[in-house]
Amino acid sequence: MWGESKKRIRFRKADLRETSKALHNPGCGWYHVYHFSIALQQGEEAFYLDAGSEDEELVLLLIDIGDFRSRTLSEEAISYVESILRFFQEKNKQMILRFAYDTEGKGAEKEPQSIFLVKQHMKQLGKLIKRYAGDILLLQGIFVGSWGEMHGSKFLYPKAMLDLINILCQATEGSCYLAVRTPVQWRSILSDTAADPKLKEILAVFNDGIFGSPTDMGTYGTESRKEDGALSCWSRREELCWQSEHLRGRPNGGEALQGNPPVGYEQAAVEMQQMHLGYLNSVYDSAQLNYWKEEVVKKRGCWNGLSGYAYIGRHLGYRFVVRDVRLIKKTLLEITIENCGFGELCEEAECTLIFEEGGGIFRNQPIDTDARKWESGKQVVLHIEFPGKQLLNRCRLFLQVRVKRNGSAICFANGDGSECPMLGEIR
Repeated sequence: MWGESKKRIRFRKADLRETSKALHNPGCGWYHVYHFSIALQQGEEAFYLDAGSEDEELVLLLIDIGDFRSRTLSEEAISYVESILRFFQEKNKQMILRFAYDTEGKGAEKEPQSIFLVKQHMKQLGKLIKRYAGDILLLQGIFVGSWGEMHGSKFLYPKAMLDLINILCQATEGSCYLAVRTPVQWRSILSDTAADPKLKEILAVFNDGIFGSPTDMGTYGTESRKEDGALSCWSRREELCWQSEHLRGRPNGGEALQGNPPVGYEQAAVEMQQMHLGYLNSVYDSAQLNYWKEEVVKKRGCWNGLSGYAYIGRHLGYRFVVRDVRLIKKTLLEITIENCGFGELCEEAECTLIFEEGGGIFRNQPIDTDARKWESGKQVVLHIEFPGKQLLNRCRLFLQVRVKRNGSAICFANGDGSECPMLGEIR
């Protein structure tokens, strides 16, 4: 019993200073785009990783299925898609998938004449997507439109769009996030009573026009919700507020374009946090990316002297910092964690308190918390109770968070960016 011990417990908090180091955590960050085409006669192909992609956690796979615009996918075509997915799975890359009939800006011209065939293709690929769902961050689009971006298509009127997203959800059995191109498409789908119930949990948005114009290249509108109604494109300010409220905890990302004038990293960071932005193209648009690379961060603590590009990249998605640790009772530990990233963790994780005693003896205690709810820009306070006998010997305390699907460690932005930061020492 704890009361039988007369030992005085002393707790010394570890050095919790924040680091600006890149953490390379799963499910967020920069990505490269890889283009593939399913030809009618697909030969052997050697896949490879671009040199700049090696340190990135994510890849976007744009797979052109336009050669099958008039027929169902062959077994060879499906096998080819699987070989692509298998390659990036073996390279430990989490995948953003987009299937498209067009990669030249000719969506309506190159897509099937019948929506029935689009649905067939979704059903054919659904089982394969489900099989690799643990390595897929999300699936962008519904196959149609120029570059698969859900514009320039004859299948984007509300009923057709809803039918296609429902089929895609059912074909993949809701095994991964799905994303539409604009907030108004998201609202249109989920406002319909015929929408698959699973979509309420897995539907996200992607934006390949970020900062390209005041409307993000047509992603937003110019009028207010009051003027145009709920199912219309609203002004930028209103759409950003909407994203801040509705896209929390969902993977949101895309490409940044250079507008006139260019957007600096400080304004970009404010809006990216409203978007809960988790991933961004690291190659395109080079003009905007180079603009951030030339900016220097000032008056931001550990970030001083870094480039605006580094600041943005290291805030994509979640970024957890342990702010404080206190032993407030003999058996009650209080940990304060802040999510300094633009977004949230989008998959289930396990959180553990680790006791390290002399002689390399370790004891683990699960922490009852859901790291997906550690919201961007906010702090969460964890309270962990443990048996007093854990503290009868001198020990050090560590915190660990691992992704449940594969055990990948999540690093914290403390000290050297460790995957298992030290919280303190009990004497």
